Amino acid sequence: MPKVIRQSVAAPFLLLLTCAASHAQIPIDTGPKLTPQAAYEQAARPFDIVRRAPQNWSEVEIAAYTIAVGQAKNSCLASSPKEFAADDLLAYARLCTLGQAWEPVELAAYKYIQTQPIPASSGPAMRSLASAYDYEVQAALRLKKPVVALRACQAMLSTVPYDDLTSEAVNSAVPYLELSDTVQALALLKQRQPILLAMLRNPPPTLPQGFAVRTLYAEATALPAMQQFANQPEAAAAAFAELEQAVPPTLAPDDTIAIAESRRRYALLGARVPRIDTFAWLLDATGKGIPPDLNGNFGQATVLLVFPDWCSQCVSLQPQFTPAWTRLRQSESRFFVLLAQDKAPPKPAPVETQKPSGKAGTGARFPGEKPEIPHNELHLDVKPTPAALLAGSPTFAVPTKTLADFAANDFPLIVIADHDGIIRVVELGNETILAEGGQIDQLVDHVLQKWPATGP
Repeated sequence: MPKVIRQSVAAPFLLLLTCAASHAQIPIDTGPKLTPQAAYEQAARPFDIVRRAPQNWSEVEIAAYTIAVGQAKNSCLASSPKEFAADDLLAYARLCTLGQAWEPVELAAYKYIQTQPIPASSGPAMRSLASAYDYEVQAALRLKKPVVALRACQAMLSTVPYDDLTSEAVNSAVPYLELSDTVQALALLKQRQPILLAMLRNPPPTLPQGFAVRTLYAEATALPAMQQFANQPEAAAAAFAELEQAVPPTLAPDDTIAIAESRRRYALLGARVPRIDTFAWLLDATGKGIPPDLNGNFGQATVLLVFPDWCSQCVSLQPQFTPAWTRLRQSESRFFVLLAQDKAPPKPAPVETQKPSGKAGTGARFPGEKPEIPHNELHLDVKPTPAALLAGSPTFAVPTKTLADFAANDFPLIVIADHDGIIRVVELGNETILAEGGQIDQLVDHVLQKWPATGP
C-alpha cells in the first residue's frame, strides 16, 4: 500500500495564494469537472490497460498463474457436473473456468439453470442465476458455439435483471456474432435496447453493480453502431434519436463528460477520417523517402491501428504489422499503425565511418602521428523507445492529440475507412486482431463487401 506523506499545509497554501494573484486574469473553466473518484479511475486507466495483458506480467506472476490454472484444471476434470447440485454447481463452474476446461463449465451452468427455480425477486438467488447464464455464455463462445451463446443471452435478458453479469454476457457475444451472423447480433441488441432505455429514462435509486447512467448510455450506442455496421443508416439514425430522448435532463458531471465522449465516438461512424498530422514515417529510417498519404488516398479501404506509446502489449504486436500490411495490399487495402506520443521521435544518428590509421592495408602510423591511447569501450544497455521498436514497420508517429480525434480511451483501437475515407468501423482489437483471417481481415472483407468502390 502506498505510503501516505503528511506535510504542513502552510507553504502550499501561501504558494497557492501567490499563484492565484499572479494568474488572476486567466479565465476559470466553468465546465463540468470529474469527481475525484472518476478522475482517479481515468488516471489509473493506462495502468489497468497494461496490467490486463498477461504478457506484461512478471515471470513470477506468470509462473504462479500457470500453476493455478493447472491445479484448477486437474481438480475440475477429477469430478463431473453430475456430482453436484445448487450452489456447488456454480463453485464447480468457477473452478473449471480458472482451469480453462470449458465443456464442464458449460454443462455445470446449464444444469444449474435447468434445475434451479427462477427466484421471485431480486437477491442472492437471482444473482446466482445470472452467474450461471454468464458462465454458459463464456463457455459457449470459447467452444465456438455461437448459437448456444446467443440463446443463453436471450434467455438471460428475459429472466434476470440487467446488471454487470448480463452486460458482460451480451457484450461478449455481440463481437463474436458481429461478423458470423450480423442479423442475430442486431436481434440481440434490439432485445436489450428497451431495457437500457427504460433504465435511462427512470434511473433506479441504486443502479446495478458496476453501473452508472454513463454506462447505460455507452452500451445503448451499440445498437445504432451495429446498424451502421450493417449499412442501415436510417435505422441507426432512428435508434440514436430514441437514445438521445431517453437521456435524463439533469446529469451528474461524471455522466455529462462520459456521455459526451460516447457521442463523439459514435459520431465518427459515417464521418470522414479526421485529418491526421504526423511526426515521422517509421518504415523509412532515413527520413528521405516519401511517406504514404494518410489524408487523401484511402485505397479500397484503409485500416488504422491506433494506440499510445505506453501500450506495451500494442507495441509487442510489431512482428505482425508488416505481414498484415502486405496481406491487405492484395485487396488494394492499406494498413497503417498510428503510434501516439508527446513529441517527434529523435532522428536516427548518422553512421560515422572511422578513418584508417596510417596507410591502407599496412597499419603503420603517418609521420608525426602519436600512438593511439589504449581504451576500453563502455557499452550501456539503453531501453529502446516504442518508436525505435517499431522502426521498419508501417507505422506513423503521430501527436498525442490523435487519440482525442478518434475518441480513443482503450487500446489497441481499430479504425477502418472505406474507399472514400468514410469511417465504417471503430472497434477494440481482440486476441485475433492481426492473425491471418482474424479480426482485421474479416472486418476489411466486410467493409469491401458493404461499401465497394464503384469507380475504376
